[in-house]
Amino acid sequence: MITDMKNAKLFSPLQLGRTTLKNRIAMAPMSMHYEATDGTVPKQLADIFVRRAEGGVGYVVIDAVTVDHKYWYIGKTTALDKDSLVPQFAAFAKRVSDAGSTLFPQIIHPGPESICALKGIKPLGPSVNTNANGHVCREITIDEIHKVVKQYGQAARRAEEAGCGGIALHTAHAYMLPGAFLSPLRNKRMDEYGGCIDNRARLILENIEECRRCVSRDFPIVLRVAGDERIAGGNSLEEMLYLAPKFEAAGVDMLEVSGGVQYEGLQNILRSHSQKIGKNVYEASEIKKVVNIPVFVVGKINDIRYAADIVERGLVDGVTLGRPLLADPDLPKKAYENRFDDITPCGSCAGRCITPENPMHPVCKCHINPLVGREYDFPFNPTDKPKKLLVIGAGPGGMYTAVTAAARGHDVTVWEKSNRIGGQLNLAVVSPGKQEMTKWLVHLNYRAKKAGVKFEFKKEATVENVKEFAPDAVVCATGATPFIPTFIKGVGECKTVTTHDVLSRKVTIPNGRVCILGGGEVACETAEMIFADARPHSIYSPNFRNGDVDITLVEMMPQMMTGVCQPNRSVAMEALRHHGAKMFVNSKVMEINEYTIQMNAGGKVNDVVKHDVKIQHLEDGSEERLKNFDYIVLGLGSRKYDPLSEELKAFVPEVYVIGDAVKPGQSSDAMHQGFEVAYNL
Repeated sequence: MITDMKNAKLFSPLQLGRTTLKNRIAMAPMSMHYEATDGTVPKQLADIFVRRAEGGVGYVVIDAVTVDHKYWYIGKTTALDKDSLVPQFAAFAKRVSDAGSTLFPQIIHPGPESICALKGIKPLGPSVNTNANGHVCREITIDEIHKVVKQYGQAARRAEEAGCGGIALHTAHAYMLPGAFLSPLRNKRMDEYGGCIDNRARLILENIEECRRCVSRDFPIVLRVAGDERIAGGNSLEEMLYLAPKFEAAGVDMLEVSGGVQYEGLQNILRSHSQKIGKNVYEASEIKKVVNIPVFVVGKINDIRYAADIVERGLVDGVTLGRPLLADPDLPKKAYENRFDDITPCGSCAGRCITPENPMHPVCKCHINPLVGREYDFPFNPTDKPKKLLVIGAGPGGMYTAVTAAARGHDVTVWEKSNRIGGQLNLAVVSPGKQEMTKWLVHLNYRAKKAGVKFEFKKEATVENVKEFAPDAVVCATGATPFIPTFIKGVGECKTVTTHDVLSRKVTIPNGRVCILGGGEVACETAEMIFADARPHSIYSPNFRNGDVDITLVEMMPQMMTGVCQPNRSVAMEALRHHGAKMFVNSKVMEINEYTIQMNAGGKVNDVVKHDVKIQHLEDGSEERLKNFDYIVLGLGSRKYDPLSEELKAFVPEVYVIGDAVKPGQSSDAMHQGFEVAYNL
């Protein structure tokens, strides 16, 4: 057991060729979408990595540095495909080095994943495949393969000339050109680059050998592999145990083990809140047994004490962290100092880091860290004019406002009409798999107490008591209330409950037929919660009725959970299908009605209330009546709740409204708005 992180193996140096890593923590490559169209590294993108270097990470990996800008990866793609890019890359590498870490560019050819089809160029692949944009790649020729191998070597040379600590090569996830060649899911060739595992690995081995030929022998090469593609027809651990020694012999200095495939199982790569921690540790530990080079593991290592433990036990030699370093760039430094409560935790929400706030401008952000993408825009600024601040509401937005303002020196009081912090997040965390997001409020509560924030619970704000409190400023973080769709015939006349009622545990549904109006994230999580409450065949329930639940969801959009990131959506949809939920999409609710039937139970006749739901199928305009429901659950979203701000402006010098009280949205919206209000107070 580790009692002091200063003595943990995780924080011991590791020698990779000529590069000494000060610890065994790497920053994972992540698509930030702050890249430039000309292949350079803009300051905004560089700042993200430099800030993590300052926070104590051993080395940082910049994502997707292409060897051929003709086949661009995303709209803006970093490149090392020509010598003219070396000076600016050298400046970037020096910034990282000066901050106490070292830079490893992830050298790639996007292959099938290129979006070059938008310019009329066919993407290249081992065989004909379809990428995420629906573009079909063509089979790369042997001559083109040889050209790509040379391009890898030249990109590696440029990385060394730029002063990088080493390079990383991506061969995992049946993704990009090398990964696609390696995976039988993508590679259907019938020449020396297809068929058996040795042939499918040929391109990767040639890339490694060419990179090694073009750089110094002691210049480190790190190779990312999928320990198991976790899908029928894909590569398994057995293939990797066979290939790992071959990769080592070809010149690789370290292996980094991931898992899963990009399209068919993204949830196995970007593991959501419902996925277990350390999913790839077993595969990494097995691969470590067959090589004589260090092995790192990546994939939901979101607790630094767990990371230290698996290194201490010798399962792996180090860890690669992605989203936890977005949440807190100082994570390594705080962990080394044993300040675990001070670490801002990643909730594995797959929120703004994966699901963009604006799909037309999909930059990486973080739910819990408003500074991602603007690392140096908000230097700490203690106030020289402390104000008496009242925050109304202790949800995520109110809490972030309070801790930020108090840390700056303001006198902060929070009024919360319920008996606890959390606000709408109390509803979000109760469905299966979402408990991890409680970490955010646990952390904010710790910071609030540390900063001296005062709380009054079961205190509902009114114009009168705010006037009596006499604050200099008020932040209204009063959240939202369930949207009641009174335009649907029967709503308001028939008995209904809301998703809020179910998730807040005001209403439990032990059995029966349930129709949920809506198919968004909250509606689907409510369905999961009802299924989770079910206790089929309980010995304590008469007639074994408890737990016999049947759920139907009706959604107007073409798919369920529109706008929810694929990893989270896949897991939720799988759970609903497993439980037998019936789902109608492209369907509009027209009417609900209520009626009474008589049922005989044990010789006693009882009146039982039932409901029908009339829906219209939008594709053809036909109508259908769904019958015999015991419960109607309204899950059509929320409406802002801001009963006070306008009246408070009459006597409070500064009044601000944030989060759902402005417009229902993500908890990140509330926290980011709260941070900026408090910063500028």
